[in-house]
Amino acid sequence: MEIRLAVSGDFQAIRHYDSHIPSPRLADCIGSGQVYVLKDAGKIIGVLRYSLFWQTIPFLDLLYLDSRCRGQGHGRDMLAHWEAAMAKAGYAYVMLSTQEDETAKYFYEKLGYRLIGAFLPPEQEARELLYGKQLAPCQDAPLRS
Repeated sequence: MEIRLAVSGDFQAIRHYDSHIPSPRLADCIGSGQVYVLKDAGKIIGVLRYSLFWQTIPFLDLLYLDSRCRGQGHGRDMLAHWEAAMAKAGYAYVMLSTQEDETAKYFYEKLGYRLIGAFLPPEQEARELLYGKQLAPCQDAPLRS
């Protein structure tokens, strides 16, 4: 298994898992280093995409694993890899959201994320839960908040 930043040549494989944003925006995210992939035997089986909330706090937009690869610790590994990269880049916190009626909230809570708010988006029946996590500071980079 390998977790690495995505490159432009990964676009089609990523698109298979991430159809949530327009293709040009996804290409921009890949180009700006905001997409990680999980590869097994040369095949992409997982995608993690993030953005910056208020342009200052890394915000997990998508964590998706091929259905055959779930429940094996790969999601936890991808999240830990991303958190370490964000700490190394000098960020003090990360955020994410999930719907109240999804089981993902238990996964994130188990990994140290704490509920920090909620809202009800238009055309969504369940509240969107906002979670945050303080990162261990990396000694190589100044803290950002």
